[in-house]
Amino acid sequence: MKLSTLRQSSLAAAISLMLASSAVYAQSNTVGTIYGQAANAKGSTLVVENAATGAKRTLTLDESGRFNVTALPAGTYKVTLLKDGAVVSTREGVEVRIGQGSELQFGTAQTLSTVEVTGKVARLDMANSNNGATFSAAQLDRLPVAKSIDGIIQLAPNTTKADSRYAGGASFGGGAASENAYYINGFPVTNPLTQLGSSELPFGAIANAQILTGGFGAEFGRSTGGVVNITTKSGGNIWEGGVNMSFTPSSLHGTRKDIFYPKTGKNTTDGSLFQSRRHNTEDEYSIGAYVGGPLIKDKLFMFTAVERLMRNTGQVTLTRDVDEKSDSGWTDARNVNNRYMSKFDWNVTDDHHLELTLLGDAYTRKERLGGWDYATDSRFGSLGDTSTFRDVANKTDGVGSTSQILKYTGSLTQDLTLTFLHGRSDSPHKQTLAGYDPKLPGVIASPVNRAPGITYNTTAQPFAGERLLAEGAKDKVKSTRLDIEWQHGKHTVRAGIDNNTLRSINAGESTAGGLTYTYFKSAASPDGTVPVTDLRSVGTITPAAGGQLGNQGYYVRATQFDDITNAESTQAAQYIEDKYQVTKDLLVTAGLRNETYENKNGDGQVFLKNKNLNPRLAFSLDPLSDKTTHVFGSVGRYAIQIPTHIAVRGASRSTYIDTYSTYSGVDAKGAPINPVLLATGSPDNEFGQAKLYQTVAAQDLKAAAQDEITLGIERTLTERLNVGAKLTYRKMISTIDDYCDQTPFNKYAEDHGIDASHWGGFTCASINPGRSNTFLVNYSGDGKTFVPVTLSAAEMGFADNPGQRKAPSRSYFALDFFAEHPFRDGWYGKINYTLSYNKGNTEGQTLSDVGQTDVSATQTWDHSGIMEHAYGYLPNDRRHQIKAFGFMELNDQWQVGGNVLLAAGRPTNCLGAYAGSNPTGDQGYGSSYHYCDGKPSPRGTFGHLSWDTRFDMNVVYRPATIKGLSLRVDVFNLLNRQVAQNVDETYLDGDAVSPTFGRTLSYTAPRSVKFTLSYDFK
Repeated sequence: MKLSTLRQSSLAAAISLMLASSAVYAQSNTVGTIYGQAANAKGSTLVVENAATGAKRTLTLDESGRFNVTALPAGTYKVTLLKDGAVVSTREGVEVRIGQGSELQFGTAQTLSTVEVTGKVARLDMANSNNGATFSAAQLDRLPVAKSIDGIIQLAPNTTKADSRYAGGASFGGGAASENAYYINGFPVTNPLTQLGSSELPFGAIANAQILTGGFGAEFGRSTGGVVNITTKSGGNIWEGGVNMSFTPSSLHGTRKDIFYPKTGKNTTDGSLFQSRRHNTEDEYSIGAYVGGPLIKDKLFMFTAVERLMRNTGQVTLTRDVDEKSDSGWTDARNVNNRYMSKFDWNVTDDHHLELTLLGDAYTRKERLGGWDYATDSRFGSLGDTSTFRDVANKTDGVGSTSQILKYTGSLTQDLTLTFLHGRSDSPHKQTLAGYDPKLPGVIASPVNRAPGITYNTTAQPFAGERLLAEGAKDKVKSTRLDIEWQHGKHTVRAGIDNNTLRSINAGESTAGGLTYTYFKSAASPDGTVPVTDLRSVGTITPAAGGQLGNQGYYVRATQFDDITNAESTQAAQYIEDKYQVTKDLLVTAGLRNETYENKNGDGQVFLKNKNLNPRLAFSLDPLSDKTTHVFGSVGRYAIQIPTHIAVRGASRSTYIDTYSTYSGVDAKGAPINPVLLATGSPDNEFGQAKLYQTVAAQDLKAAAQDEITLGIERTLTERLNVGAKLTYRKMISTIDDYCDQTPFNKYAEDHGIDASHWGGFTCASINPGRSNTFLVNYSGDGKTFVPVTLSAAEMGFADNPGQRKAPSRSYFALDFFAEHPFRDGWYGKINYTLSYNKGNTEGQTLSDVGQTDVSATQTWDHSGIMEHAYGYLPNDRRHQIKAFGFMELNDQWQVGGNVLLAAGRPTNCLGAYAGSNPTGDQGYGSSYHYCDGKPSPRGTFGHLSWDTRFDMNVVYRPATIKGLSLRVDVFNLLNRQVAQNVDETYLDGDAVSPTFGRTLSYTAPRSVKFTLSYDFK
């Protein structure tokens, strides 16, 4: 059934603008524009009035009648054209969204005494030249989507979820999950420590969410992936409010899939149960409220929203590679996320506006451990004491912060606008661990690695093998931004500065209990006489050489890790951009962004610095001059900074030591008795020594950057059908990662007759892989005298290696097609299809192959052997993706909505021991090389995971008898398709085929049903 004319008109204004295929010209990151022309209107006056707050902007039209009203907060506006003080024409219900332009064309008024509604909002925004998606609060409310920023991101084409081992983030256009920028009301809320994900806000406080997937202008930087740009709701002249509650019961969840040992054909565990998940439980609750209205009519407004999300889980955490039974094998957890947002808007005058935003989200997790027994497939014993975590990555459901943001917007003249923003945020990270004794080492001993008759105490230290947070860990961000916009004839010139300071205090981790003992048994020979090869950090040992239980192949590794330190980063940028209306149908935008990135260690010393110029050029064309066809494109360079985490191991004192021994027994604490040393080493030469800040990064670093080209076309075929296509090509031109091979430095000293006998050795340093890099080396060991050492890519081993390219390579090519039915006849729908190729020898700042969380300090470029056969399809490659969503208003009371994802599976690898011919290729990284079973195994050639198929839907009932009441049911993953999202790609465990190689690490979340009750009033 159709809606009433009035309701259909209002919904059309809110829904009909382009969604995921829209190109977006970012006039500003928090405001929008109304532009257009009034025929024969020289000397006329245009008044733009915010319908909610009454704020007005007035300007006088020039001879051409063109107008461009910028820096407008998102909302609904009334636009009035006046001649000699008399109303000529009026347009109401003009929708303005962040970063978008709403075009109006006023016809010729025949008389001045009649008010005519002659303006028309064009369906295609001819001022846009970016790629992205903008969603309003009304759209998000109608779609079955997870109530999170990540849920919104996944609606847009060219986006893919990050690997489940990362605490947050998403891949935009083939970029790494850490290469995105997140903003709320213009303030950066990206996780400062790792750049993985961001802080959030109450979902109902979102007014507009803009997802930029490429082609964005010089205003935006610090991203080689995408930009997530959110503005919040504001109060108006009418008081409004509401409450909502939701419940997702565990009883209606689909049963989670168990995880099994894969069938490798080489292990006795093949096909058996690895981890039980079918007994897991999960209940979710949420409660929220909001209120907004005038504190002083037409002058001062407020809007406040609060939300509490609660998730109670019970799950088997014990895996059978550790034990069959454990007192801590079950975890009960209560996860809570408290979010708030308060916004105060003050219309000082019609031309000057102040706003204050207060944001906060805090994630806490309280967990208790109980017993699990695989023999009985059940829990046992009682739950222990409670451990508490707050904003701890990979523990809590997210990492939040508290933020305070002050912004001023002023129309200094009709042609000159200024905006100024200053804000700060704090994010503390805390944990209190039940049963944790810092004096007890961790013990890991799977059943197959235990000597007969020996008791291994694997339960005394419940956090065995974990790296724990430091006391007082927190992150702090300060951001200042100034933007000026000047309109002159056919030019709109924008310029600004954009500075951020990020500090991470007590960042890093240390080994639980100080040490972790991991017990092994050689699979090469029962008597331990055959060497165990490819061991982490030491390469090879022979257990029998140490006697005792080594004569039966048993040995132990003691691991010590500590990298706790402070870190700081400063990010300064300046930009200028000219938006030039060449003709009435052609708009060209040229911009230049200058960025400087500095990273400092705990002593405030700058150890990494780079500058870069990023030019941007874009165009927008109306080729038929009738607003029915839009051709647009862009070319530009984009750069990304290095997160503060780089200083944690890269520039500060760190310890990472492995000690291999044989033993005769195990004491009550789980430590080996009578250990006989076999070998000691460090994967990266980290023995706790101080690092000289001059030596931990190359001296001539270029910023991590990529070039991008986009070209698109949109066409309005009818009032009920829009179609379009877009091409995107991205190519990495440089990256920054760490390099840890001492070999070329030894050779340099030898070739140049340098005495290196007092040198402490080379640990790791940040480099531009594939380029010549100049290092400062303290061969004398005095901490004062530095020798400049320039090494070419060939001298560092990154040239002419088999199956790789010496330079870093990452390319992304995508063709996007869409068809959209704007809101007409009671329904809205859109379908996107993306064909894409993501190929190269590096993912970027992250390494999803093994889920490494050392952003920009992965093992990828540590030495040349790892890069052999590294070129191929990357983890974020999804050859085909179909995303479709929409809703239908059945009548005034009933609505249904749907959201579909069909995505090709991720390519997989087989990472094994080094089997190449380079004498220095194998440097003790174990099963980390692109060789499988002794043969080359190029990246992405070990097959693909299954297609990810998900269908979400909702039904909403709004009873006519109780105005404002809404009853809603959302069903996520209706078909309960649980597909592997990633797998273990490590082929070897020591010198034997790993029993977990190919094991599923995570599945798609099973079906869940969410019930929501809400009430809104005005």
